[in-house]
Amino acid sequence: MQPLASSPPAPLATTPADDCDVDVSSVAFFFDLDGTLAPLAPRPDAVKLPHDTASVLPRQVQRTRGAIAVVSGRTIDDIDGLLAPLRVPAAGLHGAEIRHASGAWVRADGHAADTAHIAAMIAPLQALVDRHPGLLLENKGSALALHYRGAPELAGVARDTLRELAELHAERFVLQPGKLVFELRPRHVSKGHAITTLLKEAPFAGRTPLFAGDDLTDETGFADVNALGGITIKIGEGETCARHRLPSPEALTVWLLTLRHGAPPLASQEIGV
Repeated sequence: MQPLASSPPAPLATTPADDCDVDVSSVAFFFDLDGTLAPLAPRPDAVKLPHDTASVLPRQVQRTRGAIAVVSGRTIDDIDGLLAPLRVPAAGLHGAEIRHASGAWVRADGHAADTAHIAAMIAPLQALVDRHPGLLLENKGSALALHYRGAPELAGVARDTLRELAELHAERFVLQPGKLVFELRPRHVSKGHAITTLLKEAPFAGRTPLFAGDDLTDETGFADVNALGGITIKIGEGETCARHRLPSPEALTVWLLTLRHGAPPLASQEIGV
């Protein structure tokens, strides 16, 4: 099968990497969920894992001897719900919570969810949503997300409101932009740190990391995996530091279906960072 074509290159900012071959026996796979394994939907609760993806993931878990993890802005409970009955190591809330391959479930910062600060931030956000029904507030327990997919004209209002809250709670939270969403996430966590944490243990240790993601929230993962000499794949359009690109979650699934003992190389992306 021929390699999947990369999207047209943007002007070079760095030297492109050489084409890469992927051998499942030596790679540790890390995937974002929304927009990467599953297409985006108008609401987070409407996202569904496509049938083909749900079929290929268990096969890849077996072929990699379990070296597959999901690294998402969702909670681990949400990840499990979308992947059920499959259950894999996972990092939720951008790495604020991690379930290791052993089954041990820990918070990356070693502390319980900051319920007092979350409660203080919910009140003004709920008042904003009440005034603008097109907005959607998602309470993730350790993070808050304000979705404006239903009212894209309110992007500035959503950004400014969360920026003010981030400044008020700057010692604990940071503003995280995403696709038609702004999020307040714990300051001292990131997807990149979650990936490097999981890479220290079996079955990921000693393997080349591969991370696929689609959003601004995935850029720390791309950067850290690049620094480790791994493989990074941006799903969809947009500037990125990822070194390869596939056009859609469906294209990622098609590419994964080609992986047996090896795979067609991904064409390098000559992209700006």
